[in-house]
Amino acid sequence: MKPFRWRLRPLVVLSCVAVTAAAFLAAYGASRRHLAARLAPVLPTDLANQIVSDYSEAFLAVTVIAIIAAAVIAFLLSAIPARALARVRGAVTSRSRGTTAVSNYGVAELQNLAGAVDRLASEFEERASHLQKERDELSLLVASVSEGILLTDRDGRILHANPAARDLLGLPADSRGRPLVSLVRNVELRRILERLGTDAPQPTAEVTVDDRRLLVVTRPTGPVNGRRGAVIALLDLTEVRRLEGVRRDFVANVSHELKTPLTSIRGYVETLLSDDLPDEMRRQFLDVVQKNAERLHSIVEDLLDLSRLESGGWRPDVETVSTATVISDAWNEYADRAANRHIAFAPPEADALVIADASALRQIMANLFDNAIRHTPDGGAIRVRVANGGPPAANGTAARSFVSIRVEDTGTGIPRDSLPRIFERFYRVDPARSRSEGGTGLGLSIVKHLTEAMGGEVSAESDLGKGTSVQVSLPAAGPPS
Repeated sequence: MKPFRWRLRPLVVLSCVAVTAAAFLAAYGASRRHLAARLAPVLPTDLANQIVSDYSEAFLAVTVIAIIAAAVIAFLLSAIPARALARVRGAVTSRSRGTTAVSNYGVAELQNLAGAVDRLASEFEERASHLQKERDELSLLVASVSEGILLTDRDGRILHANPAARDLLGLPADSRGRPLVSLVRNVELRRILERLGTDAPQPTAEVTVDDRRLLVVTRPTGPVNGRRGAVIALLDLTEVRRLEGVRRDFVANVSHELKTPLTSIRGYVETLLSDDLPDEMRRQFLDVVQKNAERLHSIVEDLLDLSRLESGGWRPDVETVSTATVISDAWNEYADRAANRHIAFAPPEADALVIADASALRQIMANLFDNAIRHTPDGGAIRVRVANGGPPAANGTAARSFVSIRVEDTGTGIPRDSLPRIFERFYRVDPARSRSEGGTGLGLSIVKHLTEAMGGEVSAESDLGKGTSVQVSLPAAGPPS
């Protein structure tokens, strides 16, 4: 039941009536006693009583009239503060809605009260605006980080999940208020989440969710809505672990590639130092040592080039370059080697201008020619084609601002399952044959990095037993001549 509350105008009227009535009644009693005391000695008793009775009736009539007049006056005067209070209430309501409040209330005391309320409202708005700004900044920060952040209560229900967490765990957009365990399919992650509501320690753990490696960090929080909760941080370590694997493979491959020629050099040198060998055999051993030393030098040079490319230490000095000139210069280095094996060479039928680093393009063509010659049998052929058109643009339409340089050979070809990996470092389709022919396994990787550094792309096609075609696409500088 609601408590009774007085209203202002009735309270003022009743107060004025009560005060008026009390005053008149007190005056009536005093005046009647005084009148009776004055008349009793000089008039007969009956006449004195009659006079006092008439006086009492007249005084009571005046009292009633005075009470009624006081009630009317009080009612009329109480309208002033009532209206002023109503205006104060309206002003406060308007201020809460963001509109301008009334400035003049007609009563000085209420004017002071309204001023205090207005100042309080201004301070409240300022604090609310500051808190709103902090909340928006915090929400933006949580929504923008790449790490997943989840806030749950003691029952494991989701109170907040940022976009990264929803993406990493595949949570629906309306996951708020739903049990997190019911939305997670991964068994290992479910076991971690089931311990959140217990007093058991929450260790940091790595789990595999779909094809991602996640670091899961859980921390208990203070009371959330009156109950203890937990914060769950999810860090995607997929790329970190992949790079660690690449580093391990790279170290292992480098160690293996360097160890093979070093072992050979060491063995032959020990033989040369310890035995009295014929001059012919000594020359053969020294030739082997020289070849392995040259192979070591090639590996180190290629590793240095690859390191500069991957670390960003090399920047292409782009200019307008003639493809025919660069191709001719690069082939001159391998012309005698190809002629000794009767490998025919067909230069491009047309020239084209590209935006590229001339020395980098020459190195690209040299690596492609070296690979083509090593994998082409005696009596084979190598052909170079230059044409407009390159990789597809981002919108899927043909890119007309590229020039493609295609090096084709009639060699052994590459198996279909090995074709996507030929641009990896130290990857060889036939390791034994490649090493015997002096390959380092880094040539195509350098080709890829140089091409991409100049804004181009590289791709390869091959038919096993028929030959291989490697295409380098670079930005065009002008129409073919």
